[in-house]
Amino acid sequence: MTLRNPESIHPWTLPNRKSSYRNSEEERADRQTAVEAQLPVWRALLPGLMEKFSRIADPRRPGSIRHKLTVLLTFGLFMFIFQYASRRRANRELTRPTFWEHFREIFPEVETIPHMDTVQRILERINPGELEEVMTATVKRLLRSGRLKALLVEKQYVIAIDGTQKASRGQPWASEALHRRHGENQVSSMAYALEASLVSPQGVVLPFLTEFCENAAEQQEFEKQDSELKACKRLLTRLRKMFPKLRILVVADGLYPNGPMMALCRDLHLDFMFVLPQSCLPSVWEEVKGLRKIEPNERRHRWGNREQIFWWINQIDYDFREASGAHRRLKVHVVGCTEFWEEGGKQQEAHWAWVSGQPLTAQNVVNRCNRAARHRWDIEEQILTEKHRGYEYEHLYSTDWTAMRNWHVLMHLGHLVNVMALHTEGLMKKVRELGFSGTLKFLYESWTQGWMDRDWLLARCQGPPRLTMAF
Repeated sequence: MTLRNPESIHPWTLPNRKSSYRNSEEERADRQTAVEAQLPVWRALLPGLMEKFSRIADPRRPGSIRHKLTVLLTFGLFMFIFQYASRRRANRELTRPTFWEHFREIFPEVETIPHMDTVQRILERINPGELEEVMTATVKRLLRSGRLKALLVEKQYVIAIDGTQKASRGQPWASEALHRRHGENQVSSMAYALEASLVSPQGVVLPFLTEFCENAAEQQEFEKQDSELKACKRLLTRLRKMFPKLRILVVADGLYPNGPMMALCRDLHLDFMFVLPQSCLPSVWEEVKGLRKIEPNERRHRWGNREQIFWWINQIDYDFREASGAHRRLKVHVVGCTEFWEEGGKQQEAHWAWVSGQPLTAQNVVNRCNRAARHRWDIEEQILTEKHRGYEYEHLYSTDWTAMRNWHVLMHLGHLVNVMALHTEGLMKKVRELGFSGTLKFLYESWTQGWMDRDWLLARCQGPPRLTMAF
């Protein structure tokens, strides 16, 4: 098995051992220490989120409003921060007074406790674009604060892109869903999403942006459906519009190295590192094989327990035809890596190749490959986490397409808040002890099982929050 990322740690597995606490007071002190480390993240992020929630247009009739929109969206957000698997479970457990009495002491904006069905009804009527703007504004705020500067590679933020199926049903459930025919009479419908996340050499992955593959409501069954490549073009255009001056390096798998996609990245001033399979861009590979004989650019590097040999060829002409029929020529750059390591007493070998948007040199090849392109895997780890480690990515929460998209944004917001909390210096020791999922469960129990009192909590909320990240 190829080692994807020897620099980072993904501690998901809990240790198999007895509790180390000698008495309840020792456990209380440990839980309060963990909550004290989490609090600055909540105090730094949640007021801004609530303020942005309050700006969203409320579609309800003013005289019928019982719960403020901010309350409803915050309640939906905490369903994912606390990783409830369903709205029913959130109704049973998230509405208990123990947590909300403490929470209101810090955030008095949350005045009432709504039912999850009320949250569902409001999400059916809110424009998903408005919640996506909240997500974007939150990421912008983190970038402006300088807290994410450590994640830069070659002075660029690395954005990984990958598509995944969110849900599939054996019968039509939304006109916007993609459909697939099985045999003559059976048709299934599915929701497919293209995700963009900020990835880093430290293994920190922050959800960033989602573009759903969706058909027009009036589209006929025989018409050509939306696709991942079409969605990617929309996503990259949105990305550049939202962050017009941000230096971005896009990393993606072997679906994306094609003329139109690379040309779009150039037009949008986006750098890129795309996986380059042998079956892609045959004319480029032909040039590479010939030029390697006369341009022996090479660098050796030790990475973890692996010996790496990098090679690269710059300034390769690639001609293609655009959708309009016009011919276009791009200058592309190709880099490869051969790795050697010992496993089980046997010598192992792996090969990698990418097409790059910028020329390679002996000075930047390691950073662009090891610290950027290889972290394309991190978005797959993120999707795996959201599907199987508490965020219920594949659970629709609603068969209404608008509500489904809004639940999806709240899920990513909850995940973002948790990622920031889990990577603070104060919580890293607990993360190494319990793993990410174990730490989140530990924090949830600490908030909801009466381990804190009001005076202790208020004493920890004096003055502005100070965030010290572990990366």
